Amino acid sequence: MSILIKLYGNLREKVKDTDLEKGFPITLNIEGNEIHTVLDILDKFNIEGNEISHIFVNGQYCGPGKEVRDGDRVGLFSKKMALMFVEIPHLNSIYVTVKLFANLRKYGVPKSVIEIPEGSTIKSVLEKVKIPNEEKKLIFMVNGLPRYDRNLVIKDKDTLAIFPPIGGG
Repeated sequence: MSILIKLYGNLREKVKDTDLEKGFPITLNIEGNEIHTVLDILDKFNIEGNEISHIFVNGQYCGPGKEVRDGDRVGLFSKKMALMFVEIPHLNSIYVTVKLFANLRKYGVPKSVIEIPEGSTIKSVLEKVKIPNEEKKLIFMVNGLPRYDRNLVIKDKDTLAIFPPIGGG
């Protein structure tokens, strides 16, 4: 499997032993079967999700959970380049209902519909609704089913319910 990767902005610095010509992206070709999603590419180059402003697979705006296949082209843009793409989020969006319970309602209304790029994960939704990383032990349900992986890809028209940890005694 071969995937073409382009790293823009300061993401170029994530690749060692490369001549960083000013203003140009780094173009890499990844071979192998260990890459299945954009998240796998981010892991391979030690890129954190908060370092990315936009992701494109074959010219389509998407989220980090987007699947990649042999021959795909992936463009990763750094946060510092975010203003270049103000209009793009509306091109390839999905809509998800988010329900916040108990003390999580301090981060927003109890129920809302948000627009996110296709391939977004639970983690992406948490960032979008501005729930901080300090909220570690959250409980998630997607369409009424419990989910434990923050990298689970959310689909169009899904309902994501987010609960704080439940204590008892």
